[in-house]
Amino acid sequence: MSHHGWPFGRKGRCLEQPPAAPDHNFKDKLKLKAYPVREMGSLIWAYLGPEPVPALPGWDLFVREDGFRQIIGHVLPCNWLQVMENRGDLGHAVYLHGRLFQYALERQGRLTDDPNRRFNATMRAQEERLRKGIYTKYRPIYNEYGLTKASLDSDQSEESPAWHKGMNPVLFPYILHSGHRERIRQVYQIGVPLDDTTTWHISYHCYGFPAEVEVPKQDVAPYVEVPLKDGQGNYILDYVLGQDMVAWYGQGEIADRTEEHLGVTDTCVISYRKLLKEQIEVVRNGAEPMNVFRDPQENMRLVPPVPSQEDLRGGRLGAGQQYRAIYHKRGEDGRSYIDDDVDRYCPDREILLELYRKAEEVIQKKAPT
Repeated sequence: MSHHGWPFGRKGRCLEQPPAAPDHNFKDKLKLKAYPVREMGSLIWAYLGPEPVPALPGWDLFVREDGFRQIIGHVLPCNWLQVMENRGDLGHAVYLHGRLFQYALERQGRLTDDPNRRFNATMRAQEERLRKGIYTKYRPIYNEYGLTKASLDSDQSEESPAWHKGMNPVLFPYILHSGHRERIRQVYQIGVPLDDTTTWHISYHCYGFPAEVEVPKQDVAPYVEVPLKDGQGNYILDYVLGQDMVAWYGQGEIADRTEEHLGVTDTCVISYRKLLKEQIEVVRNGAEPMNVFRDPQENMRLVPPVPSQEDLRGGRLGAGQQYRAIYHKRGEDGRSYIDDDVDRYCPDREILLELYRKAEEVIQKKAPT
């Protein structure tokens, strides 16, 4: 509605122009740019492409009936593509979430020797690999929705399910799934381009607790937007996603790829670029790119190829798999393990931690004696 009280309809047409005379037809000549929208998973989705409007992809975490949801947002001063292509990288975890994490805490005087904290577990595992002369290799595994990322240490068999199924599915073009089926925590990371040099990053969390745990009903999942800097103007780097993000926007508003030096561990970054170029050509040739769906019945719940614990058998499990099972517990420094992750900002943090405590009780009761 304009400041003159002109209301506009869903398709952008002006409906009336008070206080003009009823027979005045100037309103029929006015139209705003408008896009069809739908609600799904407590988010509003807009379609900005040509007609006919496709079905909204019903990705699993958005549409499943179970789960406790929390949504966390950040506004990043960089182009969405460098956010998305860096999601393809698995090799960054050791030093970004290990040594950089330790450095950030050292500067704050908060570094602890607690072996269960993400940063120490990550560096301990890497030191062990280096001591044994083990290196890690990576490869993409393409699928109907995009690709998964496989990794394998050099002392492990290529027959491992981990090397043939991969993890962290990339849902083309702008969603990454994190987590696997047996874990409570699963996340979609979504990069929404606001303009050429600004990205709205959404961390969409869905926690699946045992059926015996009563989960509060949610009419709408809560949302919170978190700043990149603290009150003193320093970048917040003492949690995993904060470290990921500084690697993205630290490249500048638009990364100069003519100056980059990709290594053998960047194969999944290259693979995402290859997939993007292929899909651009598909559109140029008049066809529809992947993940465009026309039949709503076939699209009601799309389950990405999320790995199970068995699928990851024989591969290298990240140190993050362990501490995320004990979010609700406190480390040697008195801080909860959830503080190592972006989950610490969840609007319903205390409810979430209580659900984790109850889940642990259920799991312990079921465990064989």
